[in-house]
Amino acid sequence: MKTKTCEVELPYGWDVVVGVISKPEKTLPFFPYFESLEGDTVRFKVSRFMAKIGYEFKLSVAVQENRAVYTFTGDRGILTVVFEMKGKRLRVTASWSGFAELIMGKPLQRFVEGIANAVKEFCSAETCPLAPTGGEGYLDFRTVCSLFKKTAMEMGGDFEVECTSEDGTVLRGKVRDGNLVEVEVIEPSGRKTTIQAEIPVLEVDADMFRDLPLDKRFKIRVKKD
Repeated sequence: MKTKTCEVELPYGWDVVVGVISKPEKTLPFFPYFESLEGDTVRFKVSRFMAKIGYEFKLSVAVQENRAVYTFTGDRGILTVVFEMKGKRLRVTASWSGFAELIMGKPLQRFVEGIANAVKEFCSAETCPLAPTGGEGYLDFRTVCSLFKKTAMEMGGDFEVECTSEDGTVLRGKVRDGNLVEVEVIEPSGRKTTIQAEIPVLEVDADMFRDLPLDKRFKIRVKKD
């Protein structure tokens, strides 16, 4: 069996973690190597030595006190992902027993690190008070970052955000295939500030939006592509 572990600081309680990992249909698409999810059937594809190896699993989820386990069972082996809270740290352990086990060290390390960081970012977004499906809220460079991440968790990796304030300021953002590709702010004077990028939405840092003319309340609308 090959096993890899990653720990991340997490200033949230176990209830917030459970709120994220109990929704695998929303979190799995942001895990490394993810290809598709249909019902309880999950497919991953791992690149090794100029080839892509496909894996198909049946997923089961078990949540306990301060511990949860994803078990992926397939013809090529068994993959388990264990989530545990140790104080203010989340420990994620991934274990693989099966096909190509001896050469899965680096892919498994990337897998477990990607999962730990995805859960960390989703936990941060989960505590964001803004509702991506409507309503209004105060947006600054920090909350707009959380809004994109929370929307990704709720609606997947393809969507557009459009927010308008009472003074006529408009904020637009586009996410495609899980990547933030554009953010634009149009001020009442007509002045435009545009950020173009190709960054996985979960890796976006709030400082990216620090210079945007926000700091006011907006009505929030989201359109899924």
